[in-house]
Amino acid sequence: QKVEISNLKILDSVELENYFLNNIEENSLFFFKDEKINKLTKKYELINSVEIKKIFPNKVKLKIFEKIPIGILYEGKRTFYITKDGDIINFFKNSKLEKLPIIYGKGKNFINIYNTLIIEKFPLNEIKAFYFFEIGRWDIILKNKKIIKLPPENFDKRIKDFIKIMNHKNFDKYTIFDYRIKKQLILN
Repeated sequence: QKVEISNLKILDSVELENYFLNNIEENSLFFFKDEKINKLTKKYELINSVEIKKIFPNKVKLKIFEKIPIGILYEGKRTFYITKDGDIINFFKNSKLEKLPIIYGKGKNFINIYNTLIIEKFPLNEIKAFYFFEIGRWDIILKNKKIIKLPPENFDKRIKDFIKIMNHKNFDKYTIFDYRIKKQLILN
């Protein structure tokens, strides 16, 4: 049999083709079953869905749709990727994902702050790391070493406030923007 894989952005097509070919027992496409695809998606958690086209007599075309990783999550001593949809998948080395922001703490709350950053049009490419604190709040560390300390509630308003001043010259000398106290900004 022959396998043709398309639509990949992160995973390696040659590796997937080899895995797929090595895990097919039947010689006929008539007996090709969905369980083969299930094996593939269990081994490669980054796969969201697969479109299959059987081309007789002996070819399979797979169009693979990948989940979109948005961060590398360190939760205790374990490492994961967290996806745009909030899925947490096991970490694997991939050079295309090395520059994702680091997330320290609980991943379950991360998607709320991420979606808020998207809505507010925050420049995500400037974020180096996120720190989650058990009291329910986040710190955002930027690549330029500025730190944004957010409160547990109404952090969306504080993100808006920071976006308004982040490029203003009067704030260049400050590295810490502390919004934890209601209706105050403490600069350091």
